[in-house]
Amino acid sequence: MTKIKVCADPFPPYQYVDKDGSIKGKDYELVVSRLRAAGYDPEVCIAEWDRIYREFQAGEQDVLFQAQDSPERLEKFYFSKRLRYAVTEIVTINADLLALKEYAGLAGYKVGVIAGFANGPEIDGLPDSCKVEYPGTAQVLQGIYDKEVDCGVCDQGVKEYLTAGLPVLYPIPALTYKRPLYVMFNQEKQRDDFDEAGQGQEEGYDF
Repeated sequence: MTKIKVCADPFPPYQYVDKDGSIKGKDYELVVSRLRAAGYDPEVCIAEWDRIYREFQAGEQDVLFQAQDSPERLEKFYFSKRLRYAVTEIVTINADLLALKEYAGLAGYKVGVIAGFANGPEIDGLPDSCKVEYPGTAQVLQGIYDKEVDCGVCDQGVKEYLTAGLPVLYPIPALTYKRPLYVMFNQEKQRDDFDEAGQGQEEGYDF
């Protein structure tokens, strides 16, 4: 089998490094099994987004999974068919924000986001002056608890996993949205092999 270097940022329960050092998660298992079916032997790295994206752009990693598309990325990289839809929430402990109906209303607040992350036009289009960048979801959530920011952008499943047993963070109902996630490749053939190995399977899943 051909060796292939694969990376993703930690997004439990979808992909994460367990206490025993093993990598686990539904997205991890799906991507690795499909790459193996395509004839590849994946070597997987789970690290913070800024590191893995830098390495992927430099060609040090062949594959980056659980990624959002953007016009810039579509020009540079090869995208798989949809991996799944992510439910993205804007969460807060400030009850005053729960009545917001439009994303533009966030411009008057401090919004925690993951540095370098593409959240879709709803969030990416907000003024940079209202965004506070963090290295990962756990830090975004902690920033909300510490009142460094008024609210934060996070994946619904990751939030539920990381905040189990902690004070409740409330999603702003009107600002919850879905965004498609993909697997990015530096080489077109590897992307095509991956998609071909997934033929006959349901395209993507909601989680």
